[in-house]
Amino acid sequence: MEELSLEVNMPVAELNAIKFSLMTSSDMEKLSSASIIEMCDVTNAKLGLPNGAPQCATCGSQSVRDCDGHFGVIKLAATVHNPYFIEEVVQLLNQICPGCLTLKQNGDTKRVDGTTIQATCKYCSKDGAKLYPSIIFKMLTSPRVTLSRSKLHRNTSVMDKMSIIAEVASRVTHSSKNKAPHETLPQDFWDFIPDDNQPPQSNVTKKILSPYQVFHMLKKLDPELINQVTPRRELLFLSCLPVTPNCHRVAEMPYGHSDGPRLAFDDRTKAYKRMVDVSRRIDDYRQHPQFSVFASSVVTSRVMECLKSSKLYSKKSDGESSTSTDTYGTKWLKDIILSKRSDNAFRSIMVGDPKVNLNEIGIPVDFALNLVVSEQVSSYNFKNINLKCNLHLLTKEVLLVRRNGKLIFVRKANQLEIGDIAYRLLQDGDLVLVNRPPSVHQHSLIALSAKLLPIHSAVSINPLCCDPFKGDFDGDCLHGYVPQSLQSRVELEELVSLSHQLLNAQDGRSLVSLTHDSLAAAHQLTSADVFLQKTEFQQLQMLCSSVSSTPIPSMIRSTNSQGPLWTGKQLFGMLLPSGMNISFDQKLHIKDGEMLTCSAGSFWLQNNTSSLFSVMFKEHGCKALEFLSSTQDVLCEFLTMRGLSVSLSDLYLFSDHYSRRKLCEEVHLALDEAEEAFQIKQILINPVSIPNLKYYDGGDDLSNSDGQSDFTQVSLPIIKSSITTFKSVFNDLLKMVQQHVSKDNSMMAMINSGSKGSLLKFVQQTACVGLQLPGNKFPFKIPPELSCVSWNRYKYLTCDITDGTGVQNMYAVIRSSFLDGLNPLECLLHAISGRANFFSENADVPGTLTRKLMYHLRDTYVAYDGTVRSSYGQQIVQFSYDTADGMHRDHDLEGEPGTPVGSWAACSISEAAYGALDHPVNALEDSPLMNLQEVLKCHKGANSLDHTGLLFLSKHLRKYRYGFEYASLEVKDHLERVDFSDLVDTVMILYGGSDMQKTQGNPWITHFHLSQEIMKIKRLGLELIVRELIDQYNTLRKQLNNAMPAVCILNSKCSIGNDCVKNQTCCITMVVQVESNSKSQLDIIKERVIPSILATLLKGFLEFKNVKVQCQQDSELIVKVGMSEHCKSGKFWATLQNACIPIMELIDWERSRPERVYDIFCSYGIDSAWKFFVESLRSTTDAIGRNIRRQHLLVVADCLSVSGQFHGLSSQGLKQQRTWLSVSSPFSEACFSRPAHSFINAAKQDSVDNLSGTLDAIAWGKEPCTGTSGPFKILYSGKSHETKQNENIYVFLHNPEIQALEKNVMNTYRKRTEKNSKQRSALNSQGNATINGGSISVNQKFLDAKVGIWENIIDMRTFLQNMLREYTLNEVVTEQDKSCLIEALKFHPRGFDKIGAGIREIKIGVNPGHPNSRCFIVLRNDDTTADFSYNKCVLGAANSISPELGSYIEKILSNRAIRSHQL
Repeated sequence: MEELSLEVNMPVAELNAIKFSLMTSSDMEKLSSASIIEMCDVTNAKLGLPNGAPQCATCGSQSVRDCDGHFGVIKLAATVHNPYFIEEVVQLLNQICPGCLTLKQNGDTKRVDGTTIQATCKYCSKDGAKLYPSIIFKMLTSPRVTLSRSKLHRNTSVMDKMSIIAEVASRVTHSSKNKAPHETLPQDFWDFIPDDNQPPQSNVTKKILSPYQVFHMLKKLDPELINQVTPRRELLFLSCLPVTPNCHRVAEMPYGHSDGPRLAFDDRTKAYKRMVDVSRRIDDYRQHPQFSVFASSVVTSRVMECLKSSKLYSKKSDGESSTSTDTYGTKWLKDIILSKRSDNAFRSIMVGDPKVNLNEIGIPVDFALNLVVSEQVSSYNFKNINLKCNLHLLTKEVLLVRRNGKLIFVRKANQLEIGDIAYRLLQDGDLVLVNRPPSVHQHSLIALSAKLLPIHSAVSINPLCCDPFKGDFDGDCLHGYVPQSLQSRVELEELVSLSHQLLNAQDGRSLVSLTHDSLAAAHQLTSADVFLQKTEFQQLQMLCSSVSSTPIPSMIRSTNSQGPLWTGKQLFGMLLPSGMNISFDQKLHIKDGEMLTCSAGSFWLQNNTSSLFSVMFKEHGCKALEFLSSTQDVLCEFLTMRGLSVSLSDLYLFSDHYSRRKLCEEVHLALDEAEEAFQIKQILINPVSIPNLKYYDGGDDLSNSDGQSDFTQVSLPIIKSSITTFKSVFNDLLKMVQQHVSKDNSMMAMINSGSKGSLLKFVQQTACVGLQLPGNKFPFKIPPELSCVSWNRYKYLTCDITDGTGVQNMYAVIRSSFLDGLNPLECLLHAISGRANFFSENADVPGTLTRKLMYHLRDTYVAYDGTVRSSYGQQIVQFSYDTADGMHRDHDLEGEPGTPVGSWAACSISEAAYGALDHPVNALEDSPLMNLQEVLKCHKGANSLDHTGLLFLSKHLRKYRYGFEYASLEVKDHLERVDFSDLVDTVMILYGGSDMQKTQGNPWITHFHLSQEIMKIKRLGLELIVRELIDQYNTLRKQLNNAMPAVCILNSKCSIGNDCVKNQTCCITMVVQVESNSKSQLDIIKERVIPSILATLLKGFLEFKNVKVQCQQDSELIVKVGMSEHCKSGKFWATLQNACIPIMELIDWERSRPERVYDIFCSYGIDSAWKFFVESLRSTTDAIGRNIRRQHLLVVADCLSVSGQFHGLSSQGLKQQRTWLSVSSPFSEACFSRPAHSFINAAKQDSVDNLSGTLDAIAWGKEPCTGTSGPFKILYSGKSHETKQNENIYVFLHNPEIQALEKNVMNTYRKRTEKNSKQRSALNSQGNATINGGSISVNQKFLDAKVGIWENIIDMRTFLQNMLREYTLNEVVTEQDKSCLIEALKFHPRGFDKIGAGIREIKIGVNPGHPNSRCFIVLRNDDTTADFSYNKCVLGAANSISPELGSYIEKILSNRAIRSHQL
């Protein structure tokens, strides 16, 4: 044995929290190991390795691994402002008076006795303000200053906030308005600025302050004022700059020269050298007239350069050419702090090998020679490990062993001792953690057992394991990690082994199932026409896992064979566990492991929640893996025996030319029908073309109808709806082609089994390519016939093929198939649309959603009490991790204590987002990925366009022909806003002659030419327009007290000729009645009258705009209404409902709703918004093709709404929620985005991060809250438990103290009941009340309506009134009464504000505004208080029942208040 001297005594400690703070200049000097004076000192050997010397001059270490580096310090040539506090200093200076250095006050102040104190400061007093105007302090944003040999240079491309400037406010005295500002300032105006050895200047309005001058002003301030900025005054200025260790800035190249190693320096080292150079050369400029200001500017510029060269910032400085994609240092933070290095890992291309077991991974032998496993030797495993180590010595001569804390070499067998830690090579059976980046879902991490194979350069896995890794065998790589501790191996075995994650937690389907070749073979084997001879059946039977006798053949004798025959279903039944019983929809029946019937499809074989193998895993657990493995072996052997080959004959559906031609004719007829449906849909939802529908009988060519020849009139929503209709008809074409395919078609066999391909791709190969949709628009217009001759003719006629504004460049229909060949134009169109539909444009969206979801949900887990909590502050997210509506739960997926349910939910949604990349992305189809992103944003909306409502049409319209189409146009016509300007084509002002002045008119006549076509579409008549113009203009004049001139509006024949007739317009004339002596008649008409007339609302509502008719994916028409700037966001839906009262019967109000979560929250509350969010998230993921379990959806919804309202999945939304929850996690925020900004803000506030999050704990060596390390506290009082003698329950109840307590409770309840009945009888008598001699009445049913937990409104008021009287002042109410008061607060108009951060307790107090009256006082969780009146709660509850009842209760309460005041 040989002992190695490789031991390093590493410090051992437990990290509990991180405190962020800023260093002062004195702190920098204390912590530094070297003072940097010369440029070469920046890489001084005292700063650690690497450097030019062979060892560190501070600690003497010779290896970078042993030396963490040491800090240095640069003493600045001039004291400068701390860049992190310069904004706060400016704000503080603006709050104080520069003369007396106290807080600014509004002139003179008053004493307590009412006498006035005259301000003595000339800057504060009213008299002095005339000569001494106020001063404003600002940050001076200047170009970066650099030094040269002769002068100062300013780099204008880089701007830094480096100086503070004092500027006189732009206000002069009344007596000096005509003088310049500097001429009005007194000589001693700038005396508050200390002398900087410069001649005094009083004739300036602004001055740049040096750091010395600012320091002189601040040192006289009250320390309490400075504490508002920072608790340490010395942090406001810098006189030193720390220098980071060499290991952070210097890299040693792998090769060097004879005089030493070759070193490479980063940008920070260069910035430090320039900083030292400035300090050395600054003395040459002391003769500058403003040396102090310029010196601080130069030094500040270099300081900012050093700070911004940090790796937490971008590679390029602000203002320079930012070509780097790393805008912030999150990547560096991830690589340096979050990443954990492991020497026992590998990365290799994966290949498929069906002979490898499902729970194994084949590793090449040359890989295993470099992978080490550590094992602790004990008496329990001594023989086993000793045998493994002996095998290791056969491969290598040396075995590394740690004994008594020291590393030794073992060269002989049987030298191990109990207590040793042996480092042996990887062998068969060792666990390996495998994943394929990116790990987008929970099951992308699987622990597999190693199996050493004599292969090279590639690892092998079973093809059935491809689905969990989301990979295939086209060059995908796998990453493997060998665990080194017993704890990690046990954790991998119990958590992520394949036998412990059989079911997918996303939707409950099986994690591994039949796929590719095995799935195609299973589909063929279970078909009705498959028969096996005895030799074939017995050959396949040998591969079955279960040992059983050969069953009785299905066919004893047949005409085509010499012996009995067995069906494929019999063989497949032998692969199933005995006693298995399944029955699916009368299509699949398995009884006692025997397959009786099965459907022709392969749905029950594919991987879904109700498939055969999903049920098998749920019933048989780990044993099902053995059945699946043997099934794969049998199916692969069956496929080898029967064969499955694909050739061109599979694409030629018919061998004869006649049948082929007939199929082509049917395909063209189907395409004609689809295009006709496309055009009909355009007419149905296009209001311009609706008259054509009345005369269409099905035989006319709609392309030649009026208004349809020019596609530019068709909007994008109309094209989207038409595309949906085209696809629905095109699906019939797919079914027709499928019917013509023969049963022995190999390609269709793979499609039907779900193994490979799709029916759409097959039809494109054999029949027609079909509809082509580009990403945005084609770069040229599409001719009616897709041929080169037609295209050339079209270019000759139009002479413009680059115009992309037409609608006809948004889609194309290719009638040819790939088998027939495409002409050049068709090939070009297909290439453009195929390339545009790739996901490259939105490839970063799933990754962004994954980061945000994990950041928001990863710290949510199931606590020991069964609740779902967040690790930050232990806030409750859910009271129990369960599904709603009695949904079935699987015990294996049930949340146990410590389960990371937040990470599970985030992974489920993230995997769906990555799956959405397979869907096409273009302008004419809704992208599921973009829809998912919009659902998760659930943002409030920055402008009015973000608020929309969806109106669904009533189902009763279905019985009418085109009922939905006409109803949607009716709703749109009713709501759409039509201004007079929408109808006007031309506005002209003509001179009418001098005769007009005799009639008190105006010689200027205004002509409004209106479009008759638009008037027809908007259903407006000329008389109605004139009447509305006159009425609304007169109303406007009354509102402005006749400030607008009177007008005369007429509907008369236009006096300018036949232009109106030629242009199909009509004319409205207007004469403005202005005084004849007015000199600006024409200006009044143009600037005041005409804009008011054009803004006149003729029809619809001002609160709405962009009213559109849209078609859903299920071809249902809806009306989408947008909010205008004239409507408040919180009142949008209520305004829309009131506007739709005249057309109420056309709308289905059960389904109509606002489109966004925020609008639903404002209209119906958080409960409705929560339900809508869950349903929207479910429907969006279903559209992607992922059936996500409801538990995950509920966790996402509850986490986003835990604060009482929805916060979107964005950086702003996450910040708002964490602020509301009082969560401080600087490290976690820095790992998410902008690490420099997060760390600086945390240091300025002296924040403490307790590392409560999962990522924080793992990064710094703490145990995370998830798993078995969650918080579990036992409270012990310190007193021993004393046993008491058993007591009879009846004796206890007869105790006098107990009986007295119960009697008091019953008496209190009886008194309340009697008071309730008396007051109810007084107020309920015939529903009438007398107030001041008058009588008011209310409907009796309103008085009897139930209110919350009370029977009626009278009971509620009586209960609260009695409670207020029974308690004494400052007495805290009981928990039962507290819950009743919280229920009453729900009806308070400001109940949400009263509750605030949560109610801790409620007591009886005195109303601050009325000292003689009582009220309830709420004590919140944040130690704040609020008072509330129970009368407002009662009034709010009455208004919730009926406005009539609300006014009734309000009059009663006001009458009683008047009488009590009179008394």
